[in-house]
Amino acid sequence: MEHTATPAGTRPPRRSPAGGFALAAVDIDDTLLGPDGLISAENAAAVRELRERGVHVVLASGRSHANMRPFHDALGLGDGPIISAQGALVRPATGGEAWLEQVLDAALVERVTREGLERGFAVQHYRGDEILVQGRSRWTEFDQALNGTAQRIVEDLLAERGAGVEKVIWLGEPGVVAAAAADLAPAYEGRMTVTVTHSAYLEFYDPGTSKAAGLAVVAERLGVERARVLAFGDGNNDVPMLAWAGVGVAMDHARPEARQAADLVAPVGDPESSLARAVRLVLDGAHVRRAG
Repeated sequence: MEHTATPAGTRPPRRSPAGGFALAAVDIDDTLLGPDGLISAENAAAVRELRERGVHVVLASGRSHANMRPFHDALGLGDGPIISAQGALVRPATGGEAWLEQVLDAALVERVTREGLERGFAVQHYRGDEILVQGRSRWTEFDQALNGTAQRIVEDLLAERGAGVEKVIWLGEPGVVAAAAADLAPAYEGRMTVTVTHSAYLEFYDPGTSKAAGLAVVAERLGVERARVLAFGDGNNDVPMLAWAGVGVAMDHARPEARQAADLVAPVGDPESSLARAVRLVLDGAHVRRAG
């Protein structure tokens, strides 16, 4: 399949907003990107059409701000905001003051970091634009292969000083990750969100952090009513955003929780162009329904 990207820095002509929508949040992994980790020509064209119709497009991901920037630039989203680290950080792409920044309680960071290391997981800290890891392992190498931002290897995560930690990740065998999630989610309820975002990734972040919270800040700053907001996603971490948006659209391969939270589900087809089909569904005026 051919892949392409729109030139960086381009601005869309203003037309009537698509279906009354003025803002669209797009998840990256398995939504904007296909299984090959690339933006398909179809998905790039779909984003371009949204923008040409007057819809402001913002990327929303668990990735770091720096890691998201190349995708933002490839789509020509200019100096618009980026919702990163599961919504813990919202900041204009080109830098400047954060619109939103939420960090974990330091005592909880210490506790979950120590426990993760004791259990044998590779542990990461997300601090602003940095991804810190304690030593190397096959799991840190696995993550680095998927992540365009270079990890910073440190001897002791808890000895690092500076910016607060937006989220902690444990990386390990999928079965062990799933078991840990089932064990820890109830234990940390109300103090941290504990969720599997990929079969090998267990993430911990502030309970007030979500892509929905980040998207709400963007909508307020841009003066867009909630009813005029679209959201596209596929994963557990997209559930709050899909539920909060005026219309949430899940990919056809989305996790059951995401499908349930969404109003629409993209038609079945090539996973590399699921976002394009989801956008077309909205542009063609599909009737909103609760996804099953």
